[in-house]
Amino acid sequence: MDIEERTTHIANAPEAGKERLWALGEWKNVPVKRVHSDALILNINNRRFAAERKLYEKQLGHSLDSENSYTDALSLEAILLDRDLHVVGDQVVGKPNKDHLALRQDWQNRKQESPFWIRPDGTVRNGNRRLAMLRRLQREKGSEGNEYVDAVVLVPTEINEIAMFEMEQREQLTEDYKVRYTDINLLLAIKDAADDKRVDWHDDDNIVKVAGELQHVMRNNPNYAIVQLYAIKYMDEYLSDLGEEGSYDKLIGQIERFRDVGRIMRQIRLDNSNREPTMLNVLFAAINAGLTHLEIRKVRTLFNDDHDAFDRLAADIADAEGEWDIQIEEGTLGDPEVVGIESTDPEGDGNQPELPGPVVTNYPKNDVKAAFEDAIDRHQASQTNDILKTVKEINNRLEVLANSTTNTLANELSDNSTSELRNAVNSMLEWFTEYQSSLR
Repeated sequence: MDIEERTTHIANAPEAGKERLWALGEWKNVPVKRVHSDALILNINNRRFAAERKLYEKQLGHSLDSENSYTDALSLEAILLDRDLHVVGDQVVGKPNKDHLALRQDWQNRKQESPFWIRPDGTVRNGNRRLAMLRRLQREKGSEGNEYVDAVVLVPTEINEIAMFEMEQREQLTEDYKVRYTDINLLLAIKDAADDKRVDWHDDDNIVKVAGELQHVMRNNPNYAIVQLYAIKYMDEYLSDLGEEGSYDKLIGQIERFRDVGRIMRQIRLDNSNREPTMLNVLFAAINAGLTHLEIRKVRTLFNDDHDAFDRLAADIADAEGEWDIQIEEGTLGDPEVVGIESTDPEGDGNQPELPGPVVTNYPKNDVKAAFEDAIDRHQASQTNDILKTVKEINNRLEVLANSTTNTLANELSDNSTSELRNAVNSMLEWFTEYQSSLR
């Protein structure tokens, strides 16, 4: 059907009952219509896959048009339903994820549980995954029994875009995470909501105020809402630092890191504002180097326990980065290595595997990561009073060096380019010499 045919069919479709919806600050009993499934089209502007859509449109070289292109409609279905996504020719393809399979089985067992929300032209505003699943099911099994579906028609003059947005927030962000947004799209939906409230991202008090106003779409938990808004704030600052404003598609899989950056920076702004620039540089370096969010938390512990050790880490990072920041240009941040996450880790408890860090062109990742590892290891060692345990750990590492069959210590020391290694070995020998007399 074209747009005129869809609009006419929907306008003349028979009623099939009522649906109770919260809209414009009150409960409304709205008519449910029985419409042909061909009269519905996927919403290309669906917030559930905003970042992924942008990523694949860049790879395809054109904007997706599910209404006028059958191939684009198939690509949109894949983005909604599949994992292991990649582009083949002019189409996005993947493998069915577990949520899609569960949704399909539920539809076959119980049919339609709740009506689609649609505009008068058939654009689906709530239920895009179900429609994508139904399209596949019809192609594979035929349309018999699935030709008609229930839909609530939300007219723009009665439910404008702002009201529709708030309805989507409440419906989609509070649906007990049965079918979750991927983390990046969850935050982008929250960002839109915060911007609609005219949030001032540079005013901590205003961020807290807006978090309170939006907590109803974030588990009715103001603290959780604050964490999400600060993650957004520093996600934007990170992209801005790299000259990649708005390239949220390049941060797919990175949001847990930014949640912890937001937590740390909010506390720094409250308690140690003079340290804010240094801390932000260190945390962005941690993200560039691919540290997990749990490792980023160790940086916060290091700072809280030993400011001098933290300053030494900041200096080591600056040395490792050298003049890298001078070379930042468009394209510095590449596309993510992994796209298509079946589950998220919204609590940040580390129970989900963490994806690799962002792809940052020409970044001295190994050297910076080594600076973090050295600092964290040194700090953890300083926190123990168990001298025997510490000495055993040193001995274990020396045994690894002694038993190595490749890149032996002797070979490395014979290389004139290993001055840093030579200095480290000399410091170790001086330490042994100092305590050698105690063994006599």
